Amino acid sequence: MRGRCGHQAKKRAAWAAATDVVFVAACMPRISPARAALSDAAAAENKTQAVHRWVPWIAGYSADFVRDALDAYLPLRRRAEALVLDPFAGVATTLVEALKAGCDAVGYDVNAWPVLAARAKLQCVDVPPERFGAEIAEFRTALAQFEVEVDRRWAADGDDGIAEVMRHHGLARPPAFRSRIPLFGAPVEAKFLFALGRLAVLPSPDQLLFRAALGASLIAVSNYSYEPSLSTRPSAGKALVRNASVVLPLGQKLQEMLADCVWASERYGPVWRGRRREVQHRSYFTSDLAPGSVALLLTSPPYMNNYHYVRNTRPQLHWLDLLSRPGELREYEEANFGKFWQTVRQAPAIAACFDLPPLQALIERLRGLSAEKGPYGGPGWANYVTSYFNDTGRLLATMRPQLAPGAAAIIVVGNSIIQGIEFQVDQLLAELAPAYGLRVEEVRIVRTKRVGNSIIGSSVRNGSSPGPKMQLYDAAVILRG
Repeated sequence: MRGRCGHQAKKRAAWAAATDVVFVAACMPRISPARAALSDAAAAENKTQAVHRWVPWIAGYSADFVRDALDAYLPLRRRAEALVLDPFAGVATTLVEALKAGCDAVGYDVNAWPVLAARAKLQCVDVPPERFGAEIAEFRTALAQFEVEVDRRWAADGDDGIAEVMRHHGLARPPAFRSRIPLFGAPVEAKFLFALGRLAVLPSPDQLLFRAALGASLIAVSNYSYEPSLSTRPSAGKALVRNASVVLPLGQKLQEMLADCVWASERYGPVWRGRRREVQHRSYFTSDLAPGSVALLLTSPPYMNNYHYVRNTRPQLHWLDLLSRPGELREYEEANFGKFWQTVRQAPAIAACFDLPPLQALIERLRGLSAEKGPYGGPGWANYVTSYFNDTGRLLATMRPQLAPGAAAIIVVGNSIIQGIEFQVDQLLAELAPAYGLRVEEVRIVRTKRVGNSIIGSSVRNGSSPGPKMQLYDAAVILRG
């Protein structure tokens, strides 16, 4: 095994001894007495809430949860000067609620698709509703007329007719995109590409909203679905989508967005427009926020469950032309928090840059399971877990100096079960935090029925051990600077 970053561990241990930091015991209660009410974190609630409903996103937490956190940890008297930070912004649930509360809002994300969606939300008050409505009407008319042409040619000549329509209109699918089965049926592909081409004449940020609508509607008319990871419809027991209207779901989405733009402008426009609001397309680990500038950090980093968030967005990244160079998708995967099992499993044993004996013992136990399978057994999974907690340490080290004195950091994480070993990520995060100068205020369960419970009966999750299967949960780890 390579060196264990021992100099970093010794440095943190010496710092802790010198400052009388008390490390959280491994047996720390999972649920501490609730000081303030926090709503269920299930993100499904966002599907019915204005602006939040624009883009389906299985990760993250609910807008109600964010509002409760703002009320509990950021007093009204401080909001006019407050900066709310989300290091893993996703589709901007935290940032939208921060703006509604009258705060500045800054987020980071390595993935261009959620960055696009988040920026569309943050800029929705900059699009005059009258102009947006006129653009939608013109767009729907043009796309509806094109769909009539496509459906007629497909009925008469099948895929050959669609190929001729594509050549006539200069439409071409992304050359670098690959999938197990065609993403779209031939007529749907022509309709989607035509709709995308119509956006070039729109001003910014109007074009941004249209692109977000296209990305949000893409999977619904494709031969794929979220189950919750991206998979083919046949593998989920669903029929292929050979032809479908694009203008109907897309038009409905745009009308929904128009209504929300009107609502946001009327209710929050003057305050929202005057606040700092940005999503930076880069890793939070490169953040240059000023020391002591963050009044509240609220985030949910990718969970240690190996869901491949970047690959789940491949269709949007390719079909919305968000990848600018070969190999960029791989760069996203390598920059993603915690990495992925696929990106680290074949590496030599990865060194731990943390000093937490209970966690290191679990990792070594995992490393010894199914060792004969090499990177596909315990050694590969141990690399993944080590990478995840190495990045957890980087998160704590990066955010600590940015927090204002006494500011709260609320980090929502979920436990993980690998080869029958449960990693209580919330507890382990709480045990790591004091070494970085952060005080643990409480750890609270915020959701006990989580996406992914349907798959934990697999051997990858629970191994071959008999008996009741462990369950997944979400917890909020609340830290103070």
